[in-house]
Amino acid sequence: MVTSKSFTRFSPLDGTEVATVSVSFPEDAEAIVSRSRSAFSAWSSRTLDSRGLIIRRAAQLLQERSGELAAIVRQETGKPLGASLGEVGGAVEMGYLVASHGRHQMGSLLPSAVPLRQVRVQRMPRGVSVLIVTYNAPLPNYAWKVFPSLMAGNTAILKPSPATPKSADTFAQILWEAGVPEDVLQVVHGDGQAASALIESGVDLVSFTGSYPTGKKVVEAGAQHLAKTIVELGGANPLIVCADADIDKAVATVIDSAYSNAGQRCSSASRILIEESIIDEFKKQFFSHVQSLTWGIEPDADVSTLINRQSVDAFEDFLVAAERAGGSVSRVGKAVGKPTNEACLAQPAVIENLPIDSDAGQAEFFGPATRFFTFASDAMAIDMANNSEYGLTAAVWSSDIARAERLVAGLQAGVININGPTHGAEINMPFGGVKHSGNGSRDAGVHAIDQYSDVQVVSTFFGA
Repeated sequence: MVTSKSFTRFSPLDGTEVATVSVSFPEDAEAIVSRSRSAFSAWSSRTLDSRGLIIRRAAQLLQERSGELAAIVRQETGKPLGASLGEVGGAVEMGYLVASHGRHQMGSLLPSAVPLRQVRVQRMPRGVSVLIVTYNAPLPNYAWKVFPSLMAGNTAILKPSPATPKSADTFAQILWEAGVPEDVLQVVHGDGQAASALIESGVDLVSFTGSYPTGKKVVEAGAQHLAKTIVELGGANPLIVCADADIDKAVATVIDSAYSNAGQRCSSASRILIEESIIDEFKKQFFSHVQSLTWGIEPDADVSTLINRQSVDAFEDFLVAAERAGGSVSRVGKAVGKPTNEACLAQPAVIENLPIDSDAGQAEFFGPATRFFTFASDAMAIDMANNSEYGLTAAVWSSDIARAERLVAGLQAGVININGPTHGAEINMPFGGVKHSGNGSRDAGVHAIDQYSDVQVVSTFFGA
């Protein structure tokens, strides 16, 4: 592989160097894919159980090195240390879940109208997979994609975000140590051109997590050679608070859903829909609680850095656009520590009085802010929630479960929580959205391997 260029990642916490990695050029793509394709036969010929044992060993090693991995994630992304440890734990659990499929039922028998014909339905690997991961939750995203792809019998090429190169390399090294051959799992660093070149080299499956505009290009590129595409895209997620909700608990959940991970979640609660009759009480409690939200580079800060300076600038530009559209922006939270000028920090904010049908009222953004809107009826709440090109997650808060279920029935979203946050995916639950949030595919979940494999029907004619 020709690599004559390197890239250095600097920490958004303090500007110190995280890692320097070799960058792959588009012209390297064919050689990378060829290596992966050459390794496919031997890997896919292994028994499911043998692949599961390797993945289980990888999960054990990830768990043993959780402190090291969490420190890398914190250095790369700026996440609070507790959140970084939690994400390592999520990657570990995904490994154990996928590994258990080595002993699960992985097929079925179908009846036939032909005497003495036995028909079985089983899964078969696709071939070479390209796994493109964004920066906001690197280790869980590696695990969500790499583990089921390898378990299904595919070879994998992991293309991480340029912001998280060290976590990707360390993750791969641990899998190699566990027994995954290096040609079976490769890591490719580079920009979008490198990812596009890999897709265009004729791979068999592409899994992508990122924005809708980029995801659309991924689907279009994969369609040129009928690659299976799995896309988990953005969201502008509504959290509905009804008048009969437990306001104190709803406020705490709104703060968590909007500001955790510095708002850099595709599942963040970025549109809070509050019933008109409780708006004053809700705001009173919200502003009372949110002022104690800490932000800074301290390891235990509630809100830490954005991923880079460009993201800070984009977030501030969004707040300016919201004000120009008629919204009022209030800064909230309490600064802690003494960050340097290199820290990529943005003070949390809340936006009120914004027209919900404005560009700023509809847009997805990545940053520590949320938008308040009010509704007068359940029908209005549903219309407002669905008035978006996205449909990833949603939440409904009400003490009347029948009412909550009626609201849920009208919502267009792939994941909905009643009296819970807009985030909080667990590894055994499929995750993905509708409309511009996804194409019907799902990450994680107990059926994750189905996403990374194909159906094969085999018949035996015993009367022949």
